Amino acid sequence: MPILEERGARIANIPRQIIRINANTYRVKSQSSDGWYDVTWQKRFWRCECPFNVRTKQTCKHVYAVLHRITETQEQEGSEVCPECNETTGVIGRGFYKSKHGLTQRFGCKKCRIRFSSRTGFKGMKHTASVITAAMDLYFRGMSLRSISNHFLQIDGQQISHLTIYRWIRRYTMLIKNNLATITPQVSTTWHADEMRINVDGRLRNLWNLMDHETRYKLAVQVTKRKRTADAERLLSEGLETGKPDKLTVISDGLDSYKRSVQNCSQRTGLLIQHKADTGLKSEQSNNMVERLNGTVRQRVKTMRGLDNDRSARIFADGFRIFYNHVRPHSSLNGQTPGDAANAWHSDRTNRWVSLINYGSERNHPQQKTNKERSKASDDMSESSSVADKDQRESRHTF
Repeated sequence: MPILEERGARIANIPRQIIRINANTYRVKSQSSDGWYDVTWQKRFWRCECPFNVRTKQTCKHVYAVLHRITETQEQEGSEVCPECNETTGVIGRGFYKSKHGLTQRFGCKKCRIRFSSRTGFKGMKHTASVITAAMDLYFRGMSLRSISNHFLQIDGQQISHLTIYRWIRRYTMLIKNNLATITPQVSTTWHADEMRINVDGRLRNLWNLMDHETRYKLAVQVTKRKRTADAERLLSEGLETGKPDKLTVISDGLDSYKRSVQNCSQRTGLLIQHKADTGLKSEQSNNMVERLNGTVRQRVKTMRGLDNDRSARIFADGFRIFYNHVRPHSSLNGQTPGDAANAWHSDRTNRWVSLINYGSERNHPQQKTNKERSKASDDMSESSSVADKDQRESRHTF
């Protein structure tokens, strides 16, 4: 690999070094100063504003960083698999077709000579993808279920039950959570942990949050009845599985469960974990960042007047984590989401909910069997039925 390409790959692996402006423009941070270089697509080539690219017209490390970022995103999204031969080679795009779900990509297989469409998470749904994702977005932005139902009735003239909206939220929150289970965000080595009280059916529950310092990425979340060491250790273990750091500094309040959980995780994993507790509001390593997150959650929960049960509380916690990480932009991150800043997941769509639902749909919808597999299965079934009939006749003859 050329030296410039290696440097570009290293830049792409560092968090918050690349900002995507649009499909044809990226902004890459200079490695020798505090400036930024615009990398733009110009008909046939990527061009950069750095002195090396301007002077020599050759591909610089900033262009290689953008190409590495684009290639990595395409590899994460994966390629389409032909439902007939279960292969990806020879599958090409065949345009789009318009349905009630919007524009859907159509593919063609050169080997089987068939055409098929990409699977989406909205197949079989009565309402369109725009209506479903709008309901989810309004819910996590602060509106109640009945307010969302009334909104669709007043604006679009659609009569949608608030229970239907809740089923959408429950279904697609679990779907998106499974889709994003394999991503690995590029986070820093400093994390913030804290817990807050929420009302669940008139009883207080503890909502735990674990957040990265640089990217504001929520690494783990959970709802528990108590504040035991096992609960804090479960939160930290989930964060370690998601972030995979080489070393770690955990900043928290003075709760004794954090201290014991850090010691247990460090002994179990062999990872060097430094714990800083009760640092104070004016300290450089204070816990103000996660306290601000708790304020955002309180602002959302206040309109709900509590949750109905523990299950709905867990669904809300998982859904709000998805919304916070991959949908809601942050002014402190220059308009990026924490998922963009952590280089965890990227979307070219304006509607990020649709991309989240369709991401990794191949894992949630198993591929269809080929004609040979279907014929073999039918032969095995007929053979097993004939054997069963023979055994039954012999048993009757015996009795």
